Amino acid sequence: MAGLLAAGLMPGVAFAQEADQEAAKDAGQDSGQHDMPTVENEIVVTGTLLRGGAPVGSNAVMLGPDTIQKTAAISSNELLASVPQVSNFFNRVPLADLAIATNQIQVTRPNIRNLAPGGKTSVAASSPTLILVDGHRIASVGVNQASIDPDLIPIGAIERVDVVTEGGSATYGADAVAGTINFITRRRFDGLKVDGHYGFADDYWQWDASATAGKDWGSGSFYVSYSYSKSDKLYGRERSFIHDLDYTAQPYGPRDLTCASPNLSLNTVIPAFGATVASVNYAAPDYVAGTRNLCDNSQDDVYIPSAERHGVLASLFQQLDDRTEVTVKAFYARRSTLKTGDLTGVVAVSPANPYAAASLPPGLALGPTTVEIPGLGTFPAVNLASVSFNLRPLLGPDAQRERTRLEEWGFNAELVRDLDDNWQARLLFNWSESDSSFALTGISSARLNAAGAGTSLATAFNPFDVTNNDPALIADLIDSQIGGQARDNLVDIRGILEGRLAELPGGDLRLAIGYEYMNDQLQQRYLSDIRIGTLSNYPFARYSRNIHSFFGEVRAPVLSDGEGASMLTLSASGRYDKYSDFGGTFNTKFGGTFKPAQWLSLRGNWGTSFTAPTPLDQLGSQRNTISSYAFVPFPNPADPPPGGAYTVSIQGSTANLKPQTADTWSVGADLTPFRGFRASVNYYDVKFQDILQTPLVNADILANYPSQILTRSTGFSAAELLAFAAGAPNGQAVVQPLIDSGTLVYSLVDFRVANFGILHVKGIDFDVNYAYDTSFGSIDASVNGNRPLSRKAQASPTSPVVDELALESPKLYLQAALGATIGGLRAQATWNHTGGYAIAPTSSVPVQDRVGAFDTVNLFFKYDVPGQSALMKNLSFTLNVNNVFDQDPPLLRRNLPSELGFANGFTFGRMFILGVSKQF
Repeated sequence: MAGLLAAGLMPGVAFAQEADQEAAKDAGQDSGQHDMPTVENEIVVTGTLLRGGAPVGSNAVMLGPDTIQKTAAISSNELLASVPQVSNFFNRVPLADLAIATNQIQVTRPNIRNLAPGGKTSVAASSPTLILVDGHRIASVGVNQASIDPDLIPIGAIERVDVVTEGGSATYGADAVAGTINFITRRRFDGLKVDGHYGFADDYWQWDASATAGKDWGSGSFYVSYSYSKSDKLYGRERSFIHDLDYTAQPYGPRDLTCASPNLSLNTVIPAFGATVASVNYAAPDYVAGTRNLCDNSQDDVYIPSAERHGVLASLFQQLDDRTEVTVKAFYARRSTLKTGDLTGVVAVSPANPYAAASLPPGLALGPTTVEIPGLGTFPAVNLASVSFNLRPLLGPDAQRERTRLEEWGFNAELVRDLDDNWQARLLFNWSESDSSFALTGISSARLNAAGAGTSLATAFNPFDVTNNDPALIADLIDSQIGGQARDNLVDIRGILEGRLAELPGGDLRLAIGYEYMNDQLQQRYLSDIRIGTLSNYPFARYSRNIHSFFGEVRAPVLSDGEGASMLTLSASGRYDKYSDFGGTFNTKFGGTFKPAQWLSLRGNWGTSFTAPTPLDQLGSQRNTISSYAFVPFPNPADPPPGGAYTVSIQGSTANLKPQTADTWSVGADLTPFRGFRASVNYYDVKFQDILQTPLVNADILANYPSQILTRSTGFSAAELLAFAAGAPNGQAVVQPLIDSGTLVYSLVDFRVANFGILHVKGIDFDVNYAYDTSFGSIDASVNGNRPLSRKAQASPTSPVVDELALESPKLYLQAALGATIGGLRAQATWNHTGGYAIAPTSSVPVQDRVGAFDTVNLFFKYDVPGQSALMKNLSFTLNVNNVFDQDPPLLRRNLPSELGFANGFTFGRMFILGVSKQF
């Protein structure tokens, strides 16, 4: 066999779920091993309920043991970042997601073909990519998200990963819209294996180690696998491509106001309206009008948090007799991250603040004044100073701390019984539980506002010189955090009956039917501006639901190829899921594979899938809030508002959300025209509807979300206002004063999360592999990737169609590899390419209309030490050099805090990773 999979990826083939250790090793390293398992192998395949073959008409990618070793990944998410179809991770550092907003993102979630519901506007807690472990679900993690984080799967226990890039709700139920990623752990192990890596780049390091010990006694096997990894944090100043600059200026210069040296804005405010009518910037200590203290805040912020992971898995497999076997697995995993930064803020300083009087020159003295508004009259006003500050001179760097902690544990037991020579029964019991939390320390906004208006040196805050403050006041101000915790408990019981119904010309007509019961219980608490360490004093919000599912699948090899195999195979599967909260949903999938020649297979499938609103999504309605505004942000031209009208809005989530649904289909071909060569191409079409998102807050809300805004120039009645406010706990307290005062409310706006969006994507997956045996060993080459062809989105069914692929979306994700094996030495070079894309020039930055491509080249070397002695046998050393040419992500010129001078990828820079592996 010539090593067709020397690059480690094999799109177009779904692999057996329970291959033994040697077969899996061969599949990852040997090109010729394309024959699918037979029924006699008792092997279950990802994406189908039936033994003895791949999912009919479907496309898949397999990452075998060889790929796992080549990536030198310290986490499962880093491993997935090597797959172009997992495009939100590809050519990136997945851990960087956890540095974006700790209070919103605690989970790094892989997303096949970047099929994020609603793109940037989605607020759903779920993910359209289903993550499985050994073919079953485990409890979700995250405080504001609800999905499995692959980082929690011990990488040392993984045998391989199957990525099925087709909708799978007809087999697995919810979330398999974009596809399914199934992490397959070892079934058997004998001996002791230890391995580890140490990686380093400029100002960065990481290391990992794992050990697996077990015994195989023929009829069974037991092993325990433990993995540990730890990695450093990465500051913005440690990478030249990270900058927070003013791209409207030439040459580019720092733009941020929140510097260690304070900036001041003098705001003239009319208390009667609560509105600012004038504002002038001053830079301290010179206080020249219109000036600013400039800095680059990105330099002291963290863009890769430090991380620590522990994972352990224990497995017992035993054949009880010649017809019965049982597998029991238990696991525990924990991942914690830490991001640090400066404690900064902005405080409104009142005229009574003694530090303001002492620090401001007479020309900037605060105090009352009057402002004349044409047509309305003259009103009393007051000058308030808004001062930005940084507590670093007082507390030092890294005073702000953002932590996440995810823990998960559970066990499952599967009993397999051959009822006769044709039929088999499989029973699974699976229980898992998770505990997720985050804590983001900061400055109490409520206490800071009070201190800005303090009247004594003990109660007032001095932002002009932060070292000159009362220590007790500072301690009180920084005793604050945003904190959240969620616990999820999942019980999953599944039974499947599978076997042969009849003999058809191409083989066995096979049927599988089954029933599954799941109970999901979630607890969540989320609070802002609480004292540090007091989160446990607050109660959980709770949500529980039951799911009953009935499913089945049939495969019919209707035509024979004349050589004992099938020329045409058809399949059909269906699943009905009954949820205790929102009702039932039925999904189907039909597939076909036509093989007119031994070297050619044509395939296709069509199906429906769905993503259920998670318990976290459903809990959102318990946190709805009502707000009122003394202005009209969205006037209706057909019904203009009168002067002085108010707006009332509701935020949160609607009750009883319904599933997000999808229609998916694909066609493809696999070619093996000669030895050592394999090619695959797959065209896909996914239409995702009823996407959970929030109405866009802009002037188009009347057109895009007509059912979410009501206007009436004559105002709404008390009964109507109270009915609208009944959707939030604080509703009556907000609207009753408006009713009592006779205030005219012109508009009612519903900003709650609901089923709105539509996303329609089309594209091509492709893969070409070639390997050739030589006198010295073998050489091999591969090219695989994803080419999006269309990405059309609508904010709601009445919204215009937006071509997301035309702007700010790469049109190609590509990986190419060239390698050679010479005796015990393996060498490989891999090129990862993320295509550039067009962007819309802005009025402030008209000079850029395109973001460039991001290209990295990685090298891998492995040396298997020769010899059969106890010391030398099964000993190997590896060296990875990632991003050999130290390429930076391409430049993006934008003046938004979320844009930091780069786009289209993220990198540690040039990194060296040394590895060693030894099996006894």
